[in-house]
This record gives sequence, structure tokens and C-alpha cells, in this order.
Amino acid sequence: MQVRRATIKDYDEIKRLMIDFANSNPVKDLHNPKYDNNHVNRVLDYITREGVALVVEEQHQVVGMLLATIQGDFWLPHVKRMTEVAWWVESAYRGSTAGARLLKEYISIGEQLKKDNKITSFTLTTLSSTPDLKLNTRGWEPIDFNWVFRG
Repeated sequence: MQVRRATIKDYDEIKRLMIDFANSNPVKDLHNPKYDNNHVNRVLDYITREGVALVVEEQHQVVGMLLATIQGDFWLPHVKRMTEVAWWVESAYRGSTAGARLLKEYISIGEQLKKDNKITSFTLTTLSSTPDLKLNTRGWEPIDFNWVFRG
């Protein structure tokens, strides 16, 4: 299993994974997405150029991805943060090392960007359906929670 930076040649595989990701989201309005390919390609172009786009392969087949953006804080734009926006591994590879390998590379990149003073921090988001990864024992600290109103 190998983690590498994504290229334009991986966009179709990333989109395939994004559909699975959306369909697993607890927010039902995201299910069965009808993506605008031009828009998604522009977003992926931006992420591969300005952020981090990683894929993990098993026998030359993309089985997972991790995407992150680097941007200024909303209120303090000079404070740059890397924010993971999608971390997904195909269900058939959940018991493998695919997700851990993506996370390890993301952490390595984040630490280097911090060392180079390009970001001040980097974040990771998990869904409410994500199993307990014991992130608090691996150097991560919770900073906020997102809630959707169901009435």
C-alpha cells in the first residue's frame, strides 16, 4: 500500500470516493450527489496546487484519499491553518492500514509546514459515525463540534 500526492489523473477516482463519502455522511441532503464536474475539477485543481491532496493505492488502484486546504482564519487572515476537508477509505479497506497511512502522511506534511512557518496549526474532522480513533492519545485535541438542527 502506498500513499502519494494526487494528480489530475486521479480526479475521477477521487470523485468516485467523494460519492461514497457523501452517501455515508449523516447529513441526508448530501446523499446521492450530482456533482458539477467542472466545479469539482476546479476545487481539486485548487487543493492540489494550494493545499494537500493525498491518495492511497493498493496494486495501482486508488482506495482512499485525504484532502486539505490551507487558508487564513476567517477573522485573522494572517493566521494560516491547514484544514482537512475529506478523509475517506473504501469500506473494503477499512481494516487495513490505508487510513492510518494517509493520516501519518498528513501529519508529516502538517509538521513540516508548521516548521517552515507556512501554517500555525492543522486540523482533522471526523463524522459522528466515525469509530473512536483515540485521536486524543495520538496528539490531537478536540476544538469544536458541529451540530445540525433537526427540529
